[in-house]
Amino acid sequence: MKNFLRFIVALTAVLALANQALAQGTVKGTATDENGEALIGATILLVGTSKGTATDFDGNYVLENVPAGQQQLRASYTGYSDLVQTVTVVDGKEVVLDFRLGEDVEVLEEVVVIGYGTARKEDATGVVAKITDKDFNKGAIVSPESLMAGKVAGVQITSNSGAPGEGTKVRIRGGTSINASNEPLYVIDGVPIDNEGFAGGRNPLNFLNPSDIESFTVLKDASATAIYGSRGANGVIIITTKKGKSGSRPRVNYEGYYTVNEIASDPQVLDATAFRDVVTFIAPARLEQLGSSNTNWFDEMLRTAKGQNHSLSMTGGAENMGYRLSAGYQNLEGIIRGSETERLSFSANYNHSLFEGRLNINTNIRGAQTQDLFDPGIGAAWDFDPTQPVRDPNNVAFGGFFEYGNALAPRNPVSGVEQRENAGQAFRSIGNIELEYKFDDFVPGLSFKTNLGYDVNKGERTEFEPSTYTNTQVSNFNGRIKIENYTRTNYLLDAYLNYKKNLGELHRLDLIAGYSYQDFNEEYPLFEGQGLSTDAFGANRPDLAEDVFPQNTIWENRLISFFGRVNYNFDERYLFTFTLRRDGSTRFGPEDRWGLFPSAAFAWRILEEDFASGLRGVFSDLKLRLGYGVTGTESIGDYRYLPKYSFSDSRAQYQIGTAADGTPIFVTTARPDPYDAGLKWEETSSYNVGLDFGFSNGRINGSVEYYYKNTQDLLFEVDIAAGTNLSDRVLTNIGELDNQGVELTLNGVVLNRPGLSWDLSGNIAYNINEVKAISNIGGSGILAGDISGGVGSKVQIIQVGQTVNSFYLYEHKLGPDGLPLSDYIDHDDDGLTAADDEDLDDIYVDQNGDGIINEDDRRIFNAPAPDLIYGLTSNLGFKGFDLSFTLRGAAGNYVYNNNASEKGVYRRVQGVGIGNDRYFMNNVHQSVLKTGFRTEQLFSDYYVEDASFLRLDNITLGYTFQPNKGLSSLRLYATAQNLFVLTEYSGLDPEVDNGIDRAPYPRPRGFIFGLSLGF
Repeated sequence: MKNFLRFIVALTAVLALANQALAQGTVKGTATDENGEALIGATILLVGTSKGTATDFDGNYVLENVPAGQQQLRASYTGYSDLVQTVTVVDGKEVVLDFRLGEDVEVLEEVVVIGYGTARKEDATGVVAKITDKDFNKGAIVSPESLMAGKVAGVQITSNSGAPGEGTKVRIRGGTSINASNEPLYVIDGVPIDNEGFAGGRNPLNFLNPSDIESFTVLKDASATAIYGSRGANGVIIITTKKGKSGSRPRVNYEGYYTVNEIASDPQVLDATAFRDVVTFIAPARLEQLGSSNTNWFDEMLRTAKGQNHSLSMTGGAENMGYRLSAGYQNLEGIIRGSETERLSFSANYNHSLFEGRLNINTNIRGAQTQDLFDPGIGAAWDFDPTQPVRDPNNVAFGGFFEYGNALAPRNPVSGVEQRENAGQAFRSIGNIELEYKFDDFVPGLSFKTNLGYDVNKGERTEFEPSTYTNTQVSNFNGRIKIENYTRTNYLLDAYLNYKKNLGELHRLDLIAGYSYQDFNEEYPLFEGQGLSTDAFGANRPDLAEDVFPQNTIWENRLISFFGRVNYNFDERYLFTFTLRRDGSTRFGPEDRWGLFPSAAFAWRILEEDFASGLRGVFSDLKLRLGYGVTGTESIGDYRYLPKYSFSDSRAQYQIGTAADGTPIFVTTARPDPYDAGLKWEETSSYNVGLDFGFSNGRINGSVEYYYKNTQDLLFEVDIAAGTNLSDRVLTNIGELDNQGVELTLNGVVLNRPGLSWDLSGNIAYNINEVKAISNIGGSGILAGDISGGVGSKVQIIQVGQTVNSFYLYEHKLGPDGLPLSDYIDHDDDGLTAADDEDLDDIYVDQNGDGIINEDDRRIFNAPAPDLIYGLTSNLGFKGFDLSFTLRGAAGNYVYNNNASEKGVYRRVQGVGIGNDRYFMNNVHQSVLKTGFRTEQLFSDYYVEDASFLRLDNITLGYTFQPNKGLSSLRLYATAQNLFVLTEYSGLDPEVDNGIDRAPYPRPRGFIFGLSLGF
């Protein structure tokens, strides 16, 4: 009986346990990121088992047959931190459990593009910086490279002007050349592109819609760029565009904004009242030439500019294939009347994996059509007499505009806007197809990849000046037409083998060997016609011109390359990279056509060492990097080693006599160009020492770098003795240049809490350059830096031991008030007299004490390149709100204020003319009220100003709404661009190309209102 009872109890227990094991329920829910965006394909796993599922296209999941009781589920997704949550499962019931994942602050498997391949970021041995779309600058971005301004240490990005659609100047770790290009090489989806300007367009990169860009990868040191050989000396910027993903459901995204722009600071010229006062004091006999108007020529020229941008994309995929299509439209007015840019863009990407992943095909094609209206320039608004009216109905010869009718006089700014036509249109398309085949069935780890690419530019620019603007009162013809056309093609073939092999547990090998061929062709037909029989047809009837000057220029060059790279990883501690590239370029003569460009790099993961166990509690990453490499420059144009002839344009003709009616007879001339048959590569040797570090599991990370670059065989145009070549100047290899500097990058996650996040990123870079040697010239240096105000006047010098383009000027004596001593004003009824040598002795310092002020007394006075550049980016998120800003600045950069030196003198109001009816006077720069200069002091160091600055590039406030059915994302935002600049510089803007301020197109201040939608 007792045994029977024991059996019953045991049976009951077993049945109870069996019933409990059979008791099951269902768990369902969603997986989203911190912004509520669905995570597609996130893994949901029952902890302690292999049971799991994945989220669908909407981020939903259903996990069935989960044992009843308290259970733990883990959600994981690439790039996000895993999240484990507890749920109580009830037999036969459904329970809801939602996951909200935060981004992982340390993504160990982040991949970077390194040229002809990719690598884990932790395996990179060179200096590589990656900027993704979430880090991009916000606002009305026209030129793609502006997306990363202030984001990368040692990368200086300066807009050439404030014109709509204008490009930028990019310098990575300073310039390595003087005469050749200092621009980096751009590679878009594997296609190295030509970044030279072309007729019809302002900026060769603005064909690329910024909304299509996924990331920038900046290769800064030679160990990273040497794989691009002769084009890697100035760094490489690899642009990766957005692509479709296999297995993803179709998604439609729209981005759009509306922008309003205005001038950021007022030009420093006199108004009509102040101008009359100056004329009364300086040249009272000329008062009768003044008008009775009060015209603000800048008000007449400037406007509040409006713009809009729209981008629409569709992304999706199926099994083993993905696609992305996009289209964009942009229209931006310039703040100067008559300037505008319009762009229509498209892109398409298709990728497909076949034969169980052995064959991969990736196709990209994109292009844009741009229409540009070019302003007539703002210089005349600085010069024109503010007492004169805009219009004069009686002046029929000039279309009813007030004009002086004097070829030496400035032109009416408004007449130039309303009568001249200056328009361009351009089309650019770039595309490629990549084929990769993996031979894993035969040789595991071996693959072959080929890349066929193209880059086609076509542009046209048309200028038309009617006879009411250009006539015989101001020139030697009536009316003018100029039509420029441009076609440039670039075809690419890359083919290379890649072999990856793990040799045991400690050794990993990655080998690449390949061949590259690039073919460049360019044609530039030009037509200019003068003396129009009628203005009625505008530029549509060039055949109506009396004198025509057609030209056609054709260029072509080839670049052939062989390259290889070895990456070796020992025990995840020691990393080695070796590259070698041999380039042959037809831009050089047969004896100097080939160049060899090697590099080597080493990295050491210190934390992997046994002795570093004590450091692991402090550091999450600690990697030492060493690099060396040789790169080159071949951006010098074509045929510079061959003798050739160039034809003059209509403004540089030779007069051979006069016709019977007295009209001068001009002919086009063919001028022999100088050449150097021995031209060879500029070669830059670069050394780099870097340390990557991280703290608090990657929440704080950064790097510090020291680099040294030495460029040999600098290319520069130098003066030569008459009769020794076909000109008095020739491009030749003359010298040596050094750059060295230190960079610091620091990123930090300040806050990372539910509903609250704050990230800060900062960088600072110090760079100095020095000319080490100059050969083949006489004298102490090479004058450079052309300025306005004097024919052939130069204010910079390239001199051994000095920074490139240092200012070379006289030291101006200062008075007790700290202002420069003024040249003597001889005030009489006829106006002013010219300065003489005695005047110069009184106002400039006699540096050598010989009692004479001459060229020997000029001195080096600072330089335009900054010593420091820096940037700070902040991203703050609170629930659905986000607030971000980017500050950017420079220190130690100096600018020569050519506006003030040319226009800030009283002599301009003395006037020039032929008879009173054609007499004119120029307005003056406000600086003359302080200096009292009578004549131009073009070579005075007074005009060199400290242009250090801190600029708020952009600040953005946005709100992201929670997704709902049919709408996966919705974000509204407002952005202010160029909100303020803190600087001591007196000009319009402290960022000036090459340090000489000649009144470029002003940079505007902008306000943007935008939204983004996802379906």
